[in-house]
Amino acid sequence: MHLRTATPDDVSSLYALWGRAFDAPLMVPVHETDDSRLDRTHVALDPLDGRVVGSVYWTPRELGGPDGRTLRAGGVANVATAHEARGRGLVRALLSRAIEQMERDGADVALLFTGTPDVYRSSGFETFDVPLLRGAPRTLGDAENRAEDDLAAESFHLPTPGDTPPGPETPPSGPGGDAPLTVRTDRLPGVPWPAWSVALGWEQLAALHEAFDAVAERPRPLATRRTAEHWERRIPLWYSGAEAFSARAVDGEVVGYLVLEPGPGVLKVRELGVDPASDRADEVVDALARTTLLRARFHASPTVEVRLPAHALTERFAAAALDAPVAGSDATGMLRPVRAGADVVARLREAAGAGVGFHWPGDYL
Repeated sequence: MHLRTATPDDVSSLYALWGRAFDAPLMVPVHETDDSRLDRTHVALDPLDGRVVGSVYWTPRELGGPDGRTLRAGGVANVATAHEARGRGLVRALLSRAIEQMERDGADVALLFTGTPDVYRSSGFETFDVPLLRGAPRTLGDAENRAEDDLAAESFHLPTPGDTPPGPETPPSGPGGDAPLTVRTDRLPGVPWPAWSVALGWEQLAALHEAFDAVAERPRPLATRRTAEHWERRIPLWYSGAEAFSARAVDGEVVGYLVLEPGPGVLKVRELGVDPASDRADEVVDALARTTLLRARFHASPTVEVRLPAHALTERFAAAALDAPVAGSDATGMLRPVRAGADVVARLREAAGAGVGFHWPGDYL
């Protein structure tokens, strides 16, 4: 097998390999958000016909470190081997090349997400656990102390392009502010999301995300330091199958947001953005938890999954959304040191296990 970085001539064969190996329609669009992707896509070529029969891609990321500083990470993705080329150590060889390139690039650690961790252990990767909670959705009466019949009449508003005013939404109960918050439906799956708008600019969500994603005013361990490019290009792709909601003050200011992913039997809470320093933070969380319950009822979801970083506001959200929650964990993440010491990876894994370290689904690779 011939191993090298990909060229434009390899693209059609590379994409064909991914099409056979994965049921992942976002793989190619996400790959194409990286303008230098081919220089970091390592391929194995069949010596007879030049087809791509193996691939490993990585992309640079800035992550929160265990001590509050920022780490440079190499995020590994798009690992594939053609069926006829398996058993020859191609993944291990391609990973070795990718990690050597990461080291030259100054990466401290390598990060990946997988459902087959044993494939990567021989290349030095170790899993880390992220706590989560699952439970039946609480009844709307329990969460808001309101009659369910009254809530059933409330509807969601989906804005159309150019629609600036917040729509008729779901005012929460509870104190805070001079007027009740509203929760606006900003998008639903299958509704085009071609660009951010004046009504919902990514900068509004970014400010809330950064406020919620800090620990003692430092970057949260394992969390990607999102750039404008991430917000403008990658986040809409990763959440294209999700529902997005924003909590707004009476003047239309976005004071919180929520991303939900409906699936068979479970409604997953993918992202929550609230400024913990706001005097309305509790009210915002209550409103977004209630929105989760409304959507769980709409989807007839018997289970709600809350996978969020450890925080007092997360506890409040889970208490409002889940009935008799059961603790679980997500063990799909893996880490290995590159230029950093093994102790750095050990501390990152410990932070993740405690729920302090966290990697958001919108930052997957």
